Amino acid sequence: MDSELSVGSAFSGTDLRRLDDAIHDARSASTAAVSSLLEPAVAEGEATSLTEQNCVFDHCAVLLFPLTLTAGLRHLEQRGLAPLPTVPSTVVRRRLSERHGLDPARCDVHLTRLRLELPDGRRHPAVEVFLFPRDSSTFDRSIAASEAAHGFEDHTAFVVDRPSPPLLARLVTAWRSEAGLLWEGGGHNPHEGGPEGSTVLYFVREHGQPSRRRRFELHCAGDLRSFIDRAPVDTEAVRHAYRAWRRPGRDLPA
Repeated sequence: MDSELSVGSAFSGTDLRRLDDAIHDARSASTAAVSSLLEPAVAEGEATSLTEQNCVFDHCAVLLFPLTLTAGLRHLEQRGLAPLPTVPSTVVRRRLSERHGLDPARCDVHLTRLRLELPDGRRHPAVEVFLFPRDSSTFDRSIAASEAAHGFEDHTAFVVDRPSPPLLARLVTAWRSEAGLLWEGGGHNPHEGGPEGSTVLYFVREHGQPSRRRRFELHCAGDLRSFIDRAPVDTEAVRHAYRAWRRPGRDLPA
């Protein structure tokens, strides 16, 4: 795999292709019907109707590994992608640390958004980029290779217009029962959003429910940790889904 940096490059060839894929995917998703994004969910089911009524497509996400944070942001700016100011990633930092046995306090992951010209005329920060620089003390080439091969942090995200615990409970139930999605928990990022930060809920496609889009996020303004703390996570099914996701021949952390 083309995972190494060429001389003078901020990103590997693999990361550049993955960035291009995320940009293309975000532009396509911005005008797609909710039913097509949630496939194989039933078009007339509650999962689709609740999402159409209460959610708006927001972004597609990708995790990349620039030479340095400064070099990565400079590359994005030179391409005219207008990256927003970075904030520390909370949820992805924790997930990466758990997946690769890293010290969360030293797992140096930053979050930015890229503003795109969308087919409907909007200029919207429709690509979320997590940046784990290669000069970080916890970076290892095996981490970059594993994450690029499997895209564990790739996802399609909706913003919930007026989030509340009752609405989130209905969405989680409908996505689980009708869209083949497993609830894998979430977290609160005090650095992103308004004065109360933002809350994200993550879902992964159940093994045996094939679809091109394998992970989803519900993005909510405010602090909704009270809901996350009460909602039981599909722990074993999520672990099984990720184990099945891994490509043959790669020995990755359980």
